Amino acid sequence: MIALFLVLTAQATTGFDAANPAARFTDTHTYTLDGSAKIWSAIERIEDPDRTLFHSEDFNDMTQWKDADPFAPYLLDAFGGARPGSWVALLHMGPAEEVSEGTPILFVPGAGDNASRSFVTMATKMDREWRPVYALTFAHPHGDVFLHAEMIADAIARIKERTGAAQVDIVSHSKGGIATAVYLSSEAGVDWGNDAYESVGTTYRGDVRRAVFIATPLDGIDTAWRWPSSNYASLETDMAIAPTSWNTYYPYTTASLLFTNDLTSQDFLAEGDADLFPGHRQILRRQVQPLPGSTSWAEAYLMQQDWYTTYEGGLGFYSHSDGIDAAIEDGGFLMNKLQAQGVHPDIELFVLAGENPLMPSAAGDFMANYFDEAFADMAHESAATWGDFLSGLVGDGLLDVGVSEEEIDGMASGKLILGEISGPSDGVVFMTSATHTETLTARGAEVVEVKTVNLSHMDLLYASPITGQALIDLADAAPENAYMRPYGERYIEADTLGWLVEVLADPDVDLGDTGDTGDTGDAGDTGVLGETGESDDSDRHVDSEDQIGEKSRGCESCNGTGSSPTNLALVPFLLLLARRRC
Repeated sequence: MIALFLVLTAQATTGFDAANPAARFTDTHTYTLDGSAKIWSAIERIEDPDRTLFHSEDFNDMTQWKDADPFAPYLLDAFGGARPGSWVALLHMGPAEEVSEGTPILFVPGAGDNASRSFVTMATKMDREWRPVYALTFAHPHGDVFLHAEMIADAIARIKERTGAAQVDIVSHSKGGIATAVYLSSEAGVDWGNDAYESVGTTYRGDVRRAVFIATPLDGIDTAWRWPSSNYASLETDMAIAPTSWNTYYPYTTASLLFTNDLTSQDFLAEGDADLFPGHRQILRRQVQPLPGSTSWAEAYLMQQDWYTTYEGGLGFYSHSDGIDAAIEDGGFLMNKLQAQGVHPDIELFVLAGENPLMPSAAGDFMANYFDEAFADMAHESAATWGDFLSGLVGDGLLDVGVSEEEIDGMASGKLILGEISGPSDGVVFMTSATHTETLTARGAEVVEVKTVNLSHMDLLYASPITGQALIDLADAAPENAYMRPYGERYIEADTLGWLVEVLADPDVDLGDTGDTGDTGDAGDTGVLGETGESDDSDRHVDSEDQIGEKSRGCESCNGTGSSPTNLALVPFLLLLARRRC
């Protein structure tokens, strides 16, 4: 009897109290950094009592939460510490959550990300559609996929408790889509290769209506292995921004084996004194595109150090690697298991993928951190050099989208950079992976639509006529911003925010004509999204026509016919967002 009691109380979501969050924040935590716009009505800290599955994951100085983070200055306080245990997560609630109706929407971010950075535009758009909006921030931004999957289950339970809804819609980005797929695929008896998740993890409970996967590596990813020069950005354990594909670095070449840098604390495998990026090995899979180091188009500035021994394993000139296959095995072959299992057949699935590797770079340092210092030097080359380089990529079939003269000038000035270019991609995830729906459909789930647009990895989350026109207006205002015009035109054409509204349409709810609302408004207007203060869950559904009418009137400044202060203020913010990989 005692043993049975212990097993029952260890059940992660069974033991999770969906009615009582550990903490609730409604003040400065819900605003932008400068306090000009209220982007959430509340942020709740939810905690799971399980310790069979959940544990404290390892952080370094770069992955821990900081007061200085421009995208999440308040999250350290909301978490209650810089290195929270992974049994904790933050659930963000849309500005109009308490007066919204219909199927709730949960946004799930990718690696190195948080709710405010990824979904500030997309979540606000759906909030303007009067849908109850929620978004997750995981305790560890590079955490274990199974821990994130369980937190998704907990978040859904909390949302159902607040709204009374039977199901939610999930919109996930990048690595967050893999955690989402794990929960949607989970059922009794599945061999996940993770004893703790199999014993206490929540099996899918029929609580998701539709799932949207945006820029998700459905067939895995192998970026750090095919671009090993990225390892130079993570040679110091405390400063590593991503896992290394080397376990040892030899600064004086392998001719001097006594002088080494041990990278086992920051590499992909679970070894060494720390495991800083546990979720990354779980999404690894070999890709079919040729390695940059093996191709003629790479030329000198794209040659990757020890490219073959990095990918296949072995001792190179400056490094030793276990090889990608060892890391995939250490990750439990998760991508294979997902494809064999498939998500529950009752869930409607949608996939959104980008086909443009061109991304904005606020500081021009993305390529230095992501691919190679040598390639970053291309920012100092002429527009003619860039033009020749891009022509070569198109000729070799590695780039199948057009690049304008303004964008070539933008690359020459360091304002724009190319991401993954060893095959058609969104700059981070290959198109072949982002559209690999077979990972989801083994049990007969229907993929209603696979949509491909001319945007990069992060831009998929922000594109609309309003954000596009704002970029065009900035291009018209200053010659140095000319590169923004074609970028804005792509935003207008793709309109991924409008597509999401259609995909998640809830025909059973009609709150009347709220006006042609834009993507973002002056959320700092307390007449629109004013401070709600502490509120009882029982007060969430507000029937007052005055309250609903007041919000409609307050949103006149964001109806798309003009540019509200927040719309313009978000443009440089959106350009900054592409600086991190996800």
